[in-house]
Amino acid sequence: MGTRAAIAGVGITRATSPRKQESSSLELVQEAVWAALEHSGAAPNSLDGIVIGNIDGFEGTVLGAKHLVRRLGLGADLPVSIVNTGGTTGGNLMQLAARQVRSGDRRRVLCVGGPTFYGAEDLQSAINTNSPMIVEQPLGMGAYHMGAFYPSAYQQRFGATVEDFAVSVVQAHEHASRNPYAHLRNILSVEDVVAAKPLSYPMTMAMVCPVSTSANALLVTSERNAAELRPTPIVIRAMATSSDPYLGGGKNDFAAMENLSILARKVYRIADIRNPREEIDVVELFSPYAPMQPMQLEALGFAPPGGGIDLIRSGTTGFDGDLPTNLSGGPLCTNAGVAGELAPYVYVALQLMGDAPGEMQVAGARRGLAHGTGGTFFQFENLAILERQERP
Repeated sequence: MGTRAAIAGVGITRATSPRKQESSSLELVQEAVWAALEHSGAAPNSLDGIVIGNIDGFEGTVLGAKHLVRRLGLGADLPVSIVNTGGTTGGNLMQLAARQVRSGDRRRVLCVGGPTFYGAEDLQSAINTNSPMIVEQPLGMGAYHMGAFYPSAYQQRFGATVEDFAVSVVQAHEHASRNPYAHLRNILSVEDVVAAKPLSYPMTMAMVCPVSTSANALLVTSERNAAELRPTPIVIRAMATSSDPYLGGGKNDFAAMENLSILARKVYRIADIRNPREEIDVVELFSPYAPMQPMQLEALGFAPPGGGIDLIRSGTTGFDGDLPTNLSGGPLCTNAGVAGELAPYVYVALQLMGDAPGEMQVAGARRGLAHGTGGTFFQFENLAILERQERP
């Protein structure tokens, strides 16, 4: 059997807004890196690679990650891989590290996700320049407008209301109130969400992720090598990425996340998952706009088309439900760019290790799904199935 990769250490910092940030970007990354090493029990000199993310243009710098790694206190001779895949950068860090380990090229690789938005003076303007130049930019379309395509189409097909989309926000904030690392930990009602500042119909300000600052890190190693470390190893059972057309006109259907559905079927096949609703214990989705979450749940096979909102309303995706989803609060409560995209993998790993913060720990969680997405029309996806490997 080929080498399997496993997660064997996690580090994460408390999130806040850039305006209230008390530590520099370097200090936050250092904190996450050394927390991951302490959690794993791995010595710094046992590392043989670093994978770090950098979204050029959003950070007010170019390839800042290249210089950052030399200041982590881990030595100057470690090979460094810099990943820039836009909004999917964070999730792809883990996948690249896992591929390096599985190939036999590396034994212990540290994935580093730092804050992205600390350097941009006008973040929304920076993000809007990422809009496709053929039709979207000449029409004045920005990130919010393109994000509203999905819920608008979903509304037309299934009759969903603004109140329906608000339900996932309410649940996210309730979950985040249990998470000491989350940025927004305030409780909201459906009425609060609906009454918030309108952005691009049907979305209000409360349905959109905040701008956060935090950092996190994962130690990825071989399954055999993980046995030498402290935490219960979390095997990366299956992983993959996919992409859709860049231009909005190339999308087939905005009322369904078809690209994610295709990717999910592939990953489930690799992991030999026949019934995802029964076989997965905990889920972390990257849904920076509230209406995305019910659509993602449908694409992943947890609900039928049009049934995602009912699934959330039923309590199934709540802390006490049989499919706890985004117990971290997800990106609706914390989104620090690269760190935010790596966060689903971090939180699923903590849950399966049994090392999540006490108030949000799912008892007996054995298998989890971590997801990331990005792009102007969320055309890029990454997905992984993680599984607890019991020690003999």
